[in-house]
Amino acid sequence: MPDIGPVRAGDPERVDEYQIVGRLGEDVYLATAPSGDRVVVRLLPSDVSPERFREAMEPLREIPAFCTAQVLDSGLDGGVDGDRPYIVSEYVDGPTLEEAVASEGVLRAAALHRLAVGTMTALVALHQAGTVHGDLRPGAVVFGPDGPRVIDLGMARALEATASSTTRKVDVPAYSSPERLMGTSPGPEGDLFSWGATMVFAASGRSPFEAETMSGTVNRIVNDEPDLGALPGDLRGLVAACLAKDPAPRPTASDVLLRLVGGFLTSDQVPADVPAPGAPSTRPLRRARPALLVAGALAVALVSGGVVYLAVSGDPAPVSAPRPAQSTARGALAPAFTPQPQLSPNVTEAPWESVEKTTKDVELPGTGITLHESPKDPVKLGGYLNVKPPFAAFARERGKETFRQVASALQPVLSPGGDLVALNPFGKFTESSFDYLRIHDLRNGSQFNVPTVERPLEGHSPVWSKDGSKVLLSVRNPDKERSDGFVVVDVAARRATYVRTESVGADTFPATFAPDGSVARGYYDGENYGLDFYGPNGQAIRTMHWVGQPRNVGWFSPSGALFATVCPKGNSMCVWDTLSGNRRYTVKVSEKSRFVGWFNNNHLLIQNPVKKGSKIEVVDLYGASIRVLADLKKGDTAFLSFTSAAG
Repeated sequence: MPDIGPVRAGDPERVDEYQIVGRLGEDVYLATAPSGDRVVVRLLPSDVSPERFREAMEPLREIPAFCTAQVLDSGLDGGVDGDRPYIVSEYVDGPTLEEAVASEGVLRAAALHRLAVGTMTALVALHQAGTVHGDLRPGAVVFGPDGPRVIDLGMARALEATASSTTRKVDVPAYSSPERLMGTSPGPEGDLFSWGATMVFAASGRSPFEAETMSGTVNRIVNDEPDLGALPGDLRGLVAACLAKDPAPRPTASDVLLRLVGGFLTSDQVPADVPAPGAPSTRPLRRARPALLVAGALAVALVSGGVVYLAVSGDPAPVSAPRPAQSTARGALAPAFTPQPQLSPNVTEAPWESVEKTTKDVELPGTGITLHESPKDPVKLGGYLNVKPPFAAFARERGKETFRQVASALQPVLSPGGDLVALNPFGKFTESSFDYLRIHDLRNGSQFNVPTVERPLEGHSPVWSKDGSKVLLSVRNPDKERSDGFVVVDVAARRATYVRTESVGADTFPATFAPDGSVARGYYDGENYGLDFYGPNGQAIRTMHWVGQPRNVGWFSPSGALFATVCPKGNSMCVWDTLSGNRRYTVKVSEKSRFVGWFNNNHLLIQNPVKKGSKIEVVDLYGASIRVLADLKKGDTAFLSFTSAAG
């Protein structure tokens, strides 16, 4: 927030029940609420229509407090210049984006991606509540202790609700959309334009349309292309789409958020930076898409610090307050799981398996997703997370076609037995400096948290062991843009083991359980994609650096005899022998296809785009589509998690 100045002569001493204690700007004050909390009170012009003002304020009360300074109160104060409207919002102690760039310099890499996801999460919440920000700019983003927050909610709509005029002066044209400059009321499309311009400022220190005069800036916004040179490649295309002159083709806030964090949750990542010829091939690579940060951001987002700590065990930890753990001298955790005596793959060949016809359609309410299921399907949708606020998470009830809401803003992954749900927080560090994994029991509704890693480290991409006794989490360090190993959560003991690894590749490459119980992870050295297998001490024990890039966490077939990757050359899927590393099949898919996982030992799940949305299809190892498992009529409205069918 801006520097707090003294109250001046003529400033109010109180606004209704709020005691004014400082001045933050013109008609903006720091105040004390009856509870003793510090709040921000903003006075609006007296000619604002009371009725339209109330209409503008009403949606703000329903907005989740993800990445926003929450609106706490509003009203009319008869003691201030005759019934002046006011808005009371949460006080966020920190610099604005404008101030931070002026004092510390522009944002790069992880910091820029955090800002992008956090601010877009706020816009999703606003738009889903049926309102808009209307004046997003660097001065309306504050870096609070828990991440970026969007402030000044409702101001544009409130100022629009005047009795004497229908529009007001645009104070900061460099971040305003062309249609707003031409007198159109603020709309969701305008917020996307302002967001794109604000991201450019964060990366460059200036608006993409900045000129020497206000009229020159306005001319550039209306007629010229933006200067996006300071943005990294993975953000540039998205920002360019938001800065379209015509509001119609701009993406929605939900679409943008999905693109920012969707690749992370599906691990559909391709490293952006390839070393130049002659450069070392083992240096860590920057991720190609922003990582999950949130609520920080929701998705996402999403997307734990210096000390790595010992296992946590004993009584259930309270859901709201994970207990800290003890640290070893060298920062590694004591073993919480017993490794297999041998680490060579333990696989079996399976006979060719058929695919049953669909017998039942299951609708997922509010998502536009229809499942086409058979009782004999070996894989079913186990859980899903809505991408719209309040980001509800659902898990399938054992042996049923129904789904039960189990959380909000946590990624659900159903256990192989169908009784437990692993929930990984989309919003990190909202309650403590520890990341955690939540285990929810569908049989009785009980749940507990297991602390995993400490800030800035983050756990992502949960995957259950085949016997359902453990959950594996990949660990990333967003500050250093690298993978920092993995965590194994022993569910029965309620404790976690953090294992550091030596790894090469993007920081969002996920790890998964190999057939023998060891851990496998994607590898990339700037030239080759492949796999590394790790023992319990974090050292690579086996490598396959020629097999191409794995996707998601379901690379291995149910029997463990095969695994699938994106082929080293081309867009096809390659299926490899786990024991020998020899290629067994090449499955032709389109450039825009997405690998979801295995259906059975002879069929893959591939998500293919169609004219409206996409379809998840069961495809054999020769590339033929056998059956549709799910229709996504509105596109990716939820993050889906498939699991082995239970009981």
